[in-house]
Amino acid sequence: MYKLKKIPLLLSVLLLSLQGCRGNEVTASDMQGTKTFYQVVDNYNTDKYTEAELAQITGNDSFIDTLQKFNAELNSTDTVDFYDMKYETVAFIGKWDKPKDLANGYGHKDLTDQEVTIKGKNEYITPVDAFILNKKTMEKLGLDYFSEQDFIYNGEFPMVLGSGFEEYYNIGDTIPIEYLRENFNGKVVGFYDKDLVFDEFSHCDSYSTIIIPYMDNLESKDDYENRKEFFYTYNIFRNSAYIYFPNTLDYEKNKDAVEKIAQKYNLDYTVLRGY
Repeated sequence: MYKLKKIPLLLSVLLLSLQGCRGNEVTASDMQGTKTFYQVVDNYNTDKYTEAELAQITGNDSFIDTLQKFNAELNSTDTVDFYDMKYETVAFIGKWDKPKDLANGYGHKDLTDQEVTIKGKNEYITPVDAFILNKKTMEKLGLDYFSEQDFIYNGEFPMVLGSGFEEYYNIGDTIPIEYLRENFNGKVVGFYDKDLVFDEFSHCDSYSTIIIPYMDNLESKDDYENRKEFFYTYNIFRNSAYIYFPNTLDYEKNKDAVEKIAQKYNLDYTVLRGY
């Protein structure tokens, strides 16, 4: 495919952009030393609901469709500045032959070469930090990591790797991966070597973090181990994205706006205040 251009810290740009930004352009200087991105989260937990209530809510046949509609409105509304992106992990399948600091270890644990059974076969998996985003968010951040076709699933999972992986892979290489407990064929489409700094508390380490796209047409994959569980988790995770606003005084206004959209779909979501 193509090798990524060196991207400057325009990506200090942002994680999410809410009403208060200029146009949809936010630069590094707007965000240094402050918290500007706030996470959208669901309230579906046993502190608020009984297990029976949660089972009834999440087991409803229309629940996944409702989550998708909520996400679509967050992406299209002018009420909040929504960034459809999230920090996750993706597991590389196979014996790990790379430095351990390229693997996710929560800062101190060795999680390389965990033994699991995949489709009746014993395999080794190693979790790697990942940052996932949709096409609109990539464009708002001023990036060109993926082509338009990369956001449409066609049997392969495009991946942009951090600079630490460049010694071990080439563009076009395929990597078997596990994502949300399902197997995919990852394909290397580029590398990046500039940290992505969003605000004082959020950044992507360009050495060890891979970047993957949210894709349309994932429904076309015909060999899910548990299709319903995958799409439930995928959509719950996807809605745990971010909104952007540079003024903390706007927190309540933006929180209320997200909750109002969620209530429209009979969903229970809010915005974390965080720091």
